[in-house]
Amino acid sequence: MLNYNKLFDLDSFGLTSKNKNKLFFFNIKKLSQFHYRHSYEYKLISNNLFNSISKIKKIDELPFLHVSLFKNFNLISKTNNTKISTFNSSGTTSNKKSKVNIDYRTALLQSKALNKIFSNIIDKDMDIFFLENKDFLNSEEAMSAKGAAIKGFGQLCRKKYFLLNKKNKLDISILKKYIKKNKNKKFIIFGFTSSIWFNLVNEIKRKKIKFENNQGIMIHGGGWKKMQKLKVGNTKFKNEVKQWLGLKNIYNYYGMMEQTGSVFLECKKGYFHCSLFSDILIRDSNLDLCKTKQAGLIQTLSLLPVSYPGQSILTEDVGIIHGIDNCKCGKLGKYFTVSGRVPDSELRGCSDVN
Repeated sequence: MLNYNKLFDLDSFGLTSKNKNKLFFFNIKKLSQFHYRHSYEYKLISNNLFNSISKIKKIDELPFLHVSLFKNFNLISKTNNTKISTFNSSGTTSNKKSKVNIDYRTALLQSKALNKIFSNIIDKDMDIFFLENKDFLNSEEAMSAKGAAIKGFGQLCRKKYFLLNKKNKLDISILKKYIKKNKNKKFIIFGFTSSIWFNLVNEIKRKKIKFENNQGIMIHGGGWKKMQKLKVGNTKFKNEVKQWLGLKNIYNYYGMMEQTGSVFLECKKGYFHCSLFSDILIRDSNLDLCKTKQAGLIQTLSLLPVSYPGQSILTEDVGIIHGIDNCKCGKLGKYFTVSGRVPDSELRGCSDVN
């Protein structure tokens, strides 16, 4: 298995692409060989559609799974009698849900990677507010993408607060009292993008509640999914959040249920960045590699999934790699944007609006 301790000792965004690519390919190939030995479905797909993993010389030759397979198969890499927890996506237009099998080791790796990626943003003394009710984590829905995110980010902070009451209506008094009592204290508001917009920003605008400048930051992800027709641009979203909530900084991230923990953090220049634990490729409609600044399907790669073969996934998202090692924010490696979904693709919602 991989030497994860060595990886966690390195700077998440500090390696040049040349140095990272060599290290990442060695590890992703090793992880793929592990899943080939332990996952029947992954072995079957690899044998029928791809070259032998042992003969692969480049990262784009590695087998990948289309994201829809997580809806139709129980993908798992079996080793001994490891206890597995199954997480589900929040549903789709066809009511099919992706299922991801997580064991303790994978969950621990996901948590450590999340902590490492956000280490310059989050510290243990910060409190966090979730746009959810406090009973959520005790419900069946907790075994979902939303539940995994709340548990993951909650572990990084001192204390958790919930901004929805038992009827799932916004109780903004919780935030108002906190800010009044802790004027100079840093805190986090976390939520999925569409939910933040409709259930928080629009609500406080409707009630004409406006917060003055404070030490809060926002972390959001998940995009708009089923709310694409009501989507607002990234600039408008940030401006409105700062105007009405008075927050200091806003951080977006790109990630998916099928690769929990392996998130791509947005920099101040508006680009998502690949960390030490992740990579992306862009493919055209023929699944050939796209060049830099060419739009195509996003393939995400992650070193974190051990209990299931989710290390290389072809998504239904369209993206563009804008450059490598030269983003003006200072982070090294690939940086990219996500422009939307593949036309007519099934809309999945890890950020359903209540």
